[in-house]
Amino acid sequence: MNYLRGFAPWLCYAALSAFDWRLGMCTAATAAVLLLVGARRRQGADLLSTATCAFFVVMAVIALADPASGLHRWTCALANGTLAVMALASLAVGKPFTLSIAREQVPREFWNAPRFIHVNNVLTGIWTAAFSAAAIVCALIVGYDRSEPVALITVQVLAFALPFVIAGRYAARAQAAVDRAVTDPAP
Repeated sequence: MNYLRGFAPWLCYAALSAFDWRLGMCTAATAAVLLLVGARRRQGADLLSTATCAFFVVMAVIALADPASGLHRWTCALANGTLAVMALASLAVGKPFTLSIAREQVPREFWNAPRFIHVNNVLTGIWTAAFSAAAIVCALIVGYDRSEPVALITVQVLAFALPFVIAGRYAARAQAAVDRAVTDPAP
């Protein structure tokens, strides 16, 4: 469920921007600010919350200042590109963005374990690949035919649903391996 909370602004944007990009951006910006404030109160702002808030606040300002801006056609590519850059940057600095989510679900004594870090590198890699692919596909769709909202919505849904399922299965397998190692230690 923590994954969904972290991605709530992106899901708001994906769901509502099909009706009106200003509505999608403003709702997502509101959700992002609330998420960031909540994160700061709990344990401090994480990279996903900070990048999400910055993206949606800037985009909401643009949407309100210039509702006719052609930028709204590119928001699918920009949103996924922003997420891809954020995820890749988190890998580059050795702090995969999924760590902050995983640490809410795992006891503190495992936070620095090499296996835990490895699993989060893989999870962040899954998300990075999905965001990157979605950014490219969205850019191609917009560049080729600007009037295809169904294709863009499909890409947005797949960009979250597929990595969510794949990452969830990978995390479950990793947890099962840890559970087996704890209950059946090798002699």
